[in-house]
Amino acid sequence: MDDFTYEFELRKGLKFQDGSEFDTADVLLNFEYFKRSPFLYTNIDNVDFEVIKIDKYKFKIVLKEKYEMFFTDLANIYFHTREYLKKYGFKGSETESTTHAPGAYGMGPYILKEGYALGSKHTPIIELEANPYYYNKEYPKIRRVTAYTQLSATKALEMITQKEGELDFAPIAFNKKIEVLTSKYAKLNISKSTNNFIIFFNLINANERLKSKEVRVALNQALNQENLLNFVYKNEGYIAPFASSVNYEIVKKVLKDAKPKEQESYTKEKMHKLLKGLHLKVFTQDSFMFLFKGIEYQLKKYGVTLSYTITSSEKDIYEQLLTTHKSQNTQKWDLLIWGDDDWYYGNPWSVLFIYEDESAWSTIGKDRLMKSYIDEFFVTKVDSKEYEEIVSKILYRAKEMAYTLRVPSPNKVTALNKEIIYKPYKGAVIPIWEMQITKDHYSIRKTREYPKYLEQPIKPKRGNCE
Repeated sequence: MDDFTYEFELRKGLKFQDGSEFDTADVLLNFEYFKRSPFLYTNIDNVDFEVIKIDKYKFKIVLKEKYEMFFTDLANIYFHTREYLKKYGFKGSETESTTHAPGAYGMGPYILKEGYALGSKHTPIIELEANPYYYNKEYPKIRRVTAYTQLSATKALEMITQKEGELDFAPIAFNKKIEVLTSKYAKLNISKSTNNFIIFFNLINANERLKSKEVRVALNQALNQENLLNFVYKNEGYIAPFASSVNYEIVKKVLKDAKPKEQESYTKEKMHKLLKGLHLKVFTQDSFMFLFKGIEYQLKKYGVTLSYTITSSEKDIYEQLLTTHKSQNTQKWDLLIWGDDDWYYGNPWSVLFIYEDESAWSTIGKDRLMKSYIDEFFVTKVDSKEYEEIVSKILYRAKEMAYTLRVPSPNKVTALNKEIIYKPYKGAVIPIWEMQITKDHYSIRKTREYPKYLEQPIKPKRGNCE
């Protein structure tokens, strides 16, 4: 309606997963709980607003101050039953806004039957069951889903390529494509992505040499992204001047239109002088070791050595990353990698938020200029010329200060059971409710033995890859 007012009309006949009716009374109750404990990864926790009931199916939200990210933030607020809210409330944090316990508490396509998965903690196995009251009767296509949250990359690859019936879907490292292509049971799905590999520099309590901007710039210039792309990524990605994926539409515009001041190119002699003898401690998931081995190979030419602490669990990454801001991390690290999938729906805030120096996600220390840019970002209309300008300022400030070790923007490379029909989204969301199985899938196939005609390799399916 205007910059401060949003009016909504609910679909009629909406139900929670337990079959109870959903209307504006539930909207107001959920927002009441949300405002007590909002999530902390945008700026919504600092913005006051009022939710006003119009009738049973209509309501409006009035902001007390301008905030252009509000509409997208709403997509991260999940509505729960009164029973759930009384038991658990809304527990916003730096990593999650999702369901904290199994039960028919939400409205999504799947009911959480067993386990839970939050950014900071999760159970090893999660069981999902189709929601019979989902508003779109076309979905979900698959009745039951089991998700594994702590499989090592090696184990997941083995389960999906060497046996049938153990795993149907698994993201894989780029250097494991051959294992999938030659498998009797699996096929490759490759698509352009707005996901990101973020390699943080710890500027809070790590190697003192990293606090030198010159050293960080030298580390970035020592990396040959073209070689990483060819030999490590196996050409599954794009050279990237920023930590943010070059597949974001706004990043494409910035690269096309911006005319930044050229950054000094260091000579090999200068890079040797800056980097010789530098030892960096790396904290990583096992699934990213393929990338670090390529990085290590390039950096050792300049006298840089790496040592590794490796985990198979993303929650361990979160635990250390989110405590470093206040020097409460228990794991010593200089470089930390996070698979930052595009969780903010095609908006580069999925990456830009790590530069907000007062956030738990930030390891850059104080940067008042960057803070002023981000404050402006919060109140700038998407698709405006001003929006492109402020995104450009943030991207180039981060590049100038070398706040991350930049690597190519990745494609999304997934191993699938051959009998799964799947069309990926560009970002973080995996639309399992849209997945389908063929008549030859092991769960419904009449014969238990694997038919010979299914053993033939399948040409990789590529979507939106140039």
